[in-house]
Amino acid sequence: MDLEKLGIPTVTLCTDAFLGLAKEEARTLGMPELAIVVVPHPGGGEPLEKIQARGDGALEKVVAALTRAAS
Repeated sequence: MDLEKLGIPTVTLCTDAFLGLAKEEARTLGMPELAIVVVPHPGGGEPLEKIQARGDGALEKVVAALTRAAS
């Protein structure tokens, strides 16, 4: 969030189990429009292939969020 406050676009990755908390934290810290990309929970204890697939699935959303933030 510090980078966002400096004008550097960022994206927060969050698992679906913590989306409510992430949105509340962003709102509380004065950044209700913070870009958040959601991936399936859990983030740990999964096979590497599954984690890589989740990352691949989130990549387009991350790029889109950064592109929107930069324009």
